[in-house]
Amino acid sequence: MKVTLIKPNIGRMLRGPYIDEGRMEPLQIGVLAGLTPDRHEVAFYDDRMEPIPFDAPTDLVAITVETYTAKRSYEIAAKYHQRGIPVVMGGMHPSLVPDECLQHADAILLGDAETVWQQILSDAAEGRLQPIYRAPAGIAHPGVLPRRDLFVGKGYLPITLMQFSRGCHFHCNFCSIASYFDSRHFVRRVDEVVREIAAQKRKLVFFVDDNLCANRQAAKELFRALIPLKVRWVSQTSLDMLRDAELMDLMLQSGCLGHVIGFESITPDNLTEMRKGHNLHAFDGYRSQVRILRDYGLQTWA
Repeated sequence: MKVTLIKPNIGRMLRGPYIDEGRMEPLQIGVLAGLTPDRHEVAFYDDRMEPIPFDAPTDLVAITVETYTAKRSYEIAAKYHQRGIPVVMGGMHPSLVPDECLQHADAILLGDAETVWQQILSDAAEGRLQPIYRAPAGIAHPGVLPRRDLFVGKGYLPITLMQFSRGCHFHCNFCSIASYFDSRHFVRRVDEVVREIAAQKRKLVFFVDDNLCANRQAAKELFRALIPLKVRWVSQTSLDMLRDAELMDLMLQSGCLGHVIGFESITPDNLTEMRKGHNLHAFDGYRSQVRILRDYGLQTWA
């Protein structure tokens, strides 16, 4: 088959597409392409930065859907349905609101793609695509390198997206990650991460983990392996990492530039109500935590 992978835009404005100046390579697309057997031809279009050639021949369309791209995803699916081409939707949004997405897709994938993607391709090739495929959440693409060749020439920011772990062990009641992963945390083998870094030229990495330091011992193992690679990196994590001095020292040695960190509220009652009590350790309105982050020279996207 020819399989078309699509990353949707947030939407379209009256004068054209919405332009996001912070456009980064879509890691999930590279993973799907890496999981696809060589007997299938793969095409990829990023709706954020190029027109989708709806008339180009294809046998199957797969769209990765987030809540803020859902409306545009449905518009794209409708155009392919007009040509009789089946559409599969996966991602966080279909997994959390499947009934809505089923109104716009021939099949939806609930959960992580790694264990069922090849089954979806086989079913589509044989004309027996099922409406729902269920897969467990788990370790990110074990044994598979994402196909970053699909990103060449697209104009993405010069930073490589990778994933060491998925999920988070906290139970914050507002968080889609806590709901999707049922407050579990899955960690890749460090040697596979090292191999993935070695397989590409860029040495500026964004680990898109939901909470990179949720498993501190695993994070320390990763940081030790990163030190000789001379990479610079950013990620997402939680403030409780500051309680572990060894972790922080290794983090800095490994090339960390900073993190996206959830502060959520400066009101203790609100933090307690949203089940984010781990932010309340020695709480003084975040003064102590911010001071430590600055002492380490880390940039923080709060």
